[in-house]
Order: sequence, then structure tokens, then C-alpha cells
Amino acid sequence: MSKHFIMFEHQGASGIETTDAPEFTSHENMPGWKARAVEDAGIFMFQFEIEPGAVEYPIHTSDEAWLAFVASGHGTLYAGDAEENRTEGVRYQAGDFITFKPNTPHGWLNGNEKSLILIVKPA
Repeated sequence: MSKHFIMFEHQGASGIETTDAPEFTSHENMPGWKARAVEDAGIFMFQFEIEPGAVEYPIHTSDEAWLAFVASGHGTLYAGDAEENRTEGVRYQAGDFITFKPNTPHGWLNGNEKSLILIVKPA
């Protein structure tokens, strides 16, 4: 079944437009990590698909705040320090919400099943 990106807005008699959804692509030479993204309506959405046994996503930061939802799977979210060293970790699982304030060092390690994580921020 093909996936669609549906743009719904009032445009007169025919207000629905669909296009093909973005495809998953390998993420930054990270084996086992695939990503796709879409930006519209002032929101940027990023979707990770992570295979069991995927390499650990190293500690990193972003200048922006993010909100994530774990749609399926489980793993460990690690905190880090200013030198991007891993410190403590917390387990995440399907149904969890995760927030990141700007410049928060963090990294990911997937569990033993495929995970799907949706991440959003203002565009």
C-alpha cells in the first residue's frame, strides 16, 4: 500500500491535494537508521525507523526544542555532557513522549525490535 502526504486546506470546490509521501533513506551513514522528513503548515516532522542491532546514535545536540513520540519499539535514550560523553540513560518504549530542550546533549540506542519514532518541532 502506498503512503501519501495529504494536504488538506480550503481551496474552493476542490480542496484536497495528495502527493507521494517522502521515502525512508539511510541516515547519515548510520547503519540500521532510516529517516524521512516533511515540512508544512509551520511544522517540521522527522521520522526515524530503527532496526534491531542498529549502531548507537552518538551524543549530539540541537539548537532547537523537539517533541518525540515513540510509535513502536523500545530502547535507551542517553544524556550527555558538554564534551558529548554519554552519562545516564533512561529506557523508552512505545507510547512514550520525549522532549528535548535546546542544546540538550542526548543519544539513542535501539532495543531488540524495530522502532518507529516521530519527532516534531516548529519549522
